[in-house]
Amino acid sequence: MAVLTLSSIGVVVSAHENRELFNTLSGLQEQRDAYQREWSQLLLEQSALSAHGRVEKLAAERFNMVVPGRQDIVLVPLMSPLAAN
Repeated sequence: MAVLTLSSIGVVVSAHENRELFNTLSGLQEQRDAYQREWSQLLLEQSALSAHGRVEKLAAERFNMVVPGRQDIVLVPLMSPLAAN
């Protein structure tokens, strides 16, 4: 009788711990999903903010930058390792 009672108490304790762990797991999965949604939104925002057209427009507006014309571009030849000595 004592073994049966101890066994049944063990089953109840085990079931209770299982429910607590499952609730903890569910909460952590919800938190993970929220972080994944936030990460996706941040990636979209980064993509929008770093779009080439937007960067070019901001450079022109804030810093008066323009794309150089052909006459303003100067090519500098690469130095070979032998010429550096």
